[in-house]
Amino acid sequence: PVGVQSIVHPDAESATARAAASAGLPFILSTASSTGIEDVAAASGDGPRWFQLYWPGDADVCASLLSRAKSAGYTALVVTLDTWTLAWRPSDLDQAYLPFLKGEGCAVPFTDPVFRGLLEKTPEEDQSMAILRWIGMLTGTDRTWDQLPFLREHWDGPIVLKGIQHVADARRAAEAGVDGIVVSNHGGRQVDGAIGALEALPGIVAAVGDRLEVLFDSGIRTGADVLKALALGARAVLVGRPWVYGLAHAGEDGVRHVLRSLLADFDLTMGLSGHRSLADLGPDSLRRS
Repeated sequence: PVGVQSIVHPDAESATARAAASAGLPFILSTASSTGIEDVAAASGDGPRWFQLYWPGDADVCASLLSRAKSAGYTALVVTLDTWTLAWRPSDLDQAYLPFLKGEGCAVPFTDPVFRGLLEKTPEEDQSMAILRWIGMLTGTDRTWDQLPFLREHWDGPIVLKGIQHVADARRAAEAGVDGIVVSNHGGRQVDGAIGALEALPGIVAAVGDRLEVLFDSGIRTGADVLKALALGARAVLVGRPWVYGLAHAGEDGVRHVLRSLLADFDLTMGLSGHRSLADLGPDSLRRS
């Protein structure tokens, strides 16, 4: 899931959703989307789509977001764990990358009836106050394992926890009965010097791979990257930055080109490395250099 896509192309998440649908790939809508939940669903059509949740501090707003996503045909819930508050990001500060303060990436709350009902003035009348209310609700609220039943109460589809990097947390997720996890370090944007997600993957797969679906992200750029993650036990990979470059360059067509190229690269890499099917992949397919 990538938020604030309007900063790279005006068609934003709608273009990406259409491209993913045309490739038969799931699209994950970020809570920090530049486009509303229902509008992206309409753009996606019959394409598979999931909803990524930055868990807001207000329970009623959270329940409303989940209800809207479910009604709009999003089939899985991806809950990001590692960004309950933003990390210290000097490069963002140096470049004045503060999109939320300008109202970018706020379409999901600004179109939510429950959130709007909490405001004295609508976002259209007083955007600054709406932004501050949302930021205060979105950041600084830590979550604990015993709060997961709230999500089950309001979401009857698969729940995936994103941002797992430790075997102990993976085991807790399995014990909590979630359907999947994403082994991820948020693309290296949250904790400087943190372990690479690929380093954490084999141990987590060994610990819980037979109890829930283990997905992977952070650093997928090529077909060889996809092969490595699958060989180490991931059931699937999530991809972000490569198609963002395509979106910036050529909108929907650019995203489609990147996705098709990545799939073709993976297919070629499988064949050239002597693997006829995904079932042939395993740790023995790799050598540490």
